Amino acid sequence: MRVYLFVALVFSFFITSCSVQVKEVRQKPTYKYTKKQDIQTDNAVREQEKVVKEEISPATGKGITRLVEYQLSSEEKDFLIKEAKVLNIPIPEDSDIEYFINYYTTTKRYFTENALKRANYFLPMVKRVFREEGLPEELSYLAVVESGFNPFATSPANAAGIWQFIPSTAKRFGLLMNDYVDERRDPYKSTVAAAKYLKFLYNTFGSWELAIAGYNCGEKCVQKRADSVGSYKFSDIKYSLPKETMEYVPRFFAILLIVQNPQKYGIDTNSNVYDMLTIQSDRETTLENYALDTKIDTDIIRFYNGHFKKGLIVPGANINIPKIDTVFDKRYIYLPSQKTVVVSETKPNKQDTKKEHKDDNFILAILKKDQKPDIVKTSYKKEKTYKVEKGDTLYNIARKFGLDVETLKMMNNLQGELIREGDVLVVE
Repeated sequence: MRVYLFVALVFSFFITSCSVQVKEVRQKPTYKYTKKQDIQTDNAVREQEKVVKEEISPATGKGITRLVEYQLSSEEKDFLIKEAKVLNIPIPEDSDIEYFINYYTTTKRYFTENALKRANYFLPMVKRVFREEGLPEELSYLAVVESGFNPFATSPANAAGIWQFIPSTAKRFGLLMNDYVDERRDPYKSTVAAAKYLKFLYNTFGSWELAIAGYNCGEKCVQKRADSVGSYKFSDIKYSLPKETMEYVPRFFAILLIVQNPQKYGIDTNSNVYDMLTIQSDRETTLENYALDTKIDTDIIRFYNGHFKKGLIVPGANINIPKIDTVFDKRYIYLPSQKTVVVSETKPNKQDTKKEHKDDNFILAILKKDQKPDIVKTSYKKEKTYKVEKGDTLYNIARKFGLDVETLKMMNNLQGELIREGDVLVVE
């Protein structure tokens, strides 16, 4: 009897267990249906939240933090391939560039818009200098990554100006620094120095990606890593470089994509574009008095001439002036708070002053009379012929001399695009 009772209890427990299992199975479709209903809500949450992942090098434990919510389109990839060919730089991983597109258009959107609007005060001059020095114009946008085109930018490492020169490198490339002048903040002279430094780095390492990395952390930094790894490829030494340097190339490519089509990324870059004149000072005066003499707003003079540390223009130094056709839009200039500085100004000879400023507006007078001011030029001179160097292509030679490839081919009776090292091409 007890045996029967035990069997009955076991059978009853088994039936109960099965009924629970069947009940759970029946609930599954309801669970799936609920998840489908929540998909739209989940996607909305994902759009608001930043999905982050870490790429970590097993060797160093360093990596680039990536936002993976933005994906490059086929048009963007085609543009990057084209720019990579121009610069002879292997394209970084898409996810690295995607992260910095997101970074510059969301987290740093205010910075990006102001930096690109401020760039319009300098870009014609910067691109002209880079062309004259034989550099790709695209490298002009490195100043966005370096300083946001802010002449008064100063880093914790005491790098200064739009090209962020540290004192030792500035001196090597001819920039003057003393009690009255810091030419790292002179937009023109620092741009010439930056172009020469980039050329030096390219000649040292043989590639623009290593040259750009060297510009960020110094050639010794890159040299040390390359020697230790035994390779002069950026991809081989990438994870041994400082994090900022490792991110430098994808930051640069992200900016290139944004400036190509800022509206696509929701970035407003609409502002007037100004070229810049550089005149050599022949007397001592203050920025304020110079502004009065030229009838240019004092803030504009200060913005373009941040290299005068005490507001005193010294003889022989460069004075930078924008070419103003109508009204100068100064909404995007940056000026640090003024410090009260006592300066000793040598008063100019009254007769010289009257003779020099007969017209109400000195700058307009120069332009009306077609007189060219004393512009400090680089040592580069455009020649009628060019000797092909190793690594040259018709495309980069054409760009160097302001031509298109078809025109260059016609000028040299070329049927195809094959050129060899040592060939001499007509370029003017």
